[in-house]
Amino acid sequence: MEILAQTRSGSPIRLVIERDRHSVYQVYAYLTPPGGKAEGRYLCNGWGTRKTEGGMVEGILVQGLVIEVPKLDWVTIAAAREDLRDRENLADIHLVKIFSHGDQLTIDAYTLSARVDRDTWSRIEPCMHFVDSSVNDILYAGDRFIGWVVDTGKEEEVEGLLGVRPENSIRTQTGIGSQGVTP
Repeated sequence: MEILAQTRSGSPIRLVIERDRHSVYQVYAYLTPPGGKAEGRYLCNGWGTRKTEGGMVEGILVQGLVIEVPKLDWVTIAAAREDLRDRENLADIHLVKIFSHGDQLTIDAYTLSARVDRDTWSRIEPCMHFVDSSVNDILYAGDRFIGWVVDTGKEEEVEGLLGVRPENSIRTQTGIGSQGVTP
């Protein structure tokens, strides 16, 4: 993916998603620095604010500098990069058992082993709900958990939507049977 934009000073900039030397998707900015003759490639580290001689500036953090571009351009390219990274998780995705028993809430359900991209999430979201075990003042067993779990009885449907390989399915691993969430 590539976004063509302009810096605040009017210089053209290309924001491009490419794999780095470790095969990880990154966002790179291609621009010609002031006074430069050739276009340079710069790894983008995120969005931030820095104090400069001219006051506070907000933009993409690049090698100790701030490139001032519209924030929407950064948000769009960063979301696309995350989707590419998360889509790679689908090859080994599976459901993971979560258990937390406290004085107010017990969670005995399955969650995803990794993040998924937005398209995949939109397909499975109706089968998921958010839980937060931090409501418990006392934890009797298990671990604290905050996140999304699969609705009770929807485990096979979610595995089908995710394309979980048979050897990674909960039916193969442990036999299906989630207790769900009980207050």
